[in-house]
Amino acid sequence: MSSTKQIRKLLGSGLLLALASSLCCIVPILALFGAAGSAVSMFSWIAPLRPYLLTLTVVVLGIAFYRAYRPARKDECGCADKKTGMQSKQFLWIIAFLSVGLSAFPYYADYFYPKNPAQPAATTGHFSQTVIRIKGMSCEACEGHVNHALQQQKGVQQVSTSYAKGESLVKFDSSQVSLQQLAAAVEKETGYTVTNIKNDVN
Repeated sequence: MSSTKQIRKLLGSGLLLALASSLCCIVPILALFGAAGSAVSMFSWIAPLRPYLLTLTVVVLGIAFYRAYRPARKDECGCADKKTGMQSKQFLWIIAFLSVGLSAFPYYADYFYPKNPAQPAATTGHFSQTVIRIKGMSCEACEGHVNHALQQQKGVQQVSTSYAKGESLVKFDSSQVSLQQLAAAVEKETGYTVTNIKNDVN
C-alpha cells in the first residue's frame, strides 16, 4: 500500500474516532431538529469510552503527521505520483482541525441550544421546587439538553441541572404544570429516564 493511501486511511480513521468520541453530545443537538429523543440514550454507552477514543484519535493523527512530514525517499526514476489536494499537508491540517473541533464539542455544545426567554417573576401562583432524579446523562453537555426540555414547559420559572448529581432542580407553578408533566417532558425530549421526583424541596 502506498504512503499516500495509508495517510488517507489514517485521516479517515482519526476523523471518525473524533466524531465517535462526541457522538453522545452531538445526537441531543440533532434531536432538536426532529430526530427522535429516544436516539439520545442509544449513544450514552459511548461516554465512558470517550477518553480512549480521544487517545486513539491523537495516536492515529500523530502517525498520519509522521508519515506526511518524514523525509521523502529520493525518486530516482521520476515515477512518483504527484500529490493531489487530498494528499497535501494542507488537507492533513484541515482534517486535524476538524478532529479537534469534534473532540471538543462537549465544551461548547450549550451554544447550540435555543435560548429561551427568561420567565417574568410572578407574584401569584402556587410555586414549588422539585428535584428530578435523571438517569442517562453522560456528560456536562447533557445538562443543557435537560434544561431546554424543562424550560419549554409553561409555568417553569427556574431550572438548574447537574450531571454530577444526576438531578435537576426546578422551580415551577404547580397550577400550570404538574410533576408528571415535567417528568414526561424530560423523558420525551431527551430520552433519559426519570427515576424519582422530590416535591417541595427547600
